[in-house]
Amino acid sequence: MNQRLVNIILLSLSCVVMVIGAHRSMEEDDFIGNYWLFMIGLVLYMLYYYRKKKNGA
Repeated sequence: MNQRLVNIILLSLSCVVMVIGAHRSMEEDDFIGNYWLFMIGLVLYMLYYYRKKKNGA
């Protein structure tokens, strides 16, 4: 698979998960209950950053 496409997918998923986490936190008034969504978003972003740094792009 194209490396650039994988990077774009990782970045997009990271943003989507963060937005979903923020929305659920505001609707439910429960940040701690949705903490796992923010951590998944953070891990996806770190994977994106690591792959981008590794490829030198």
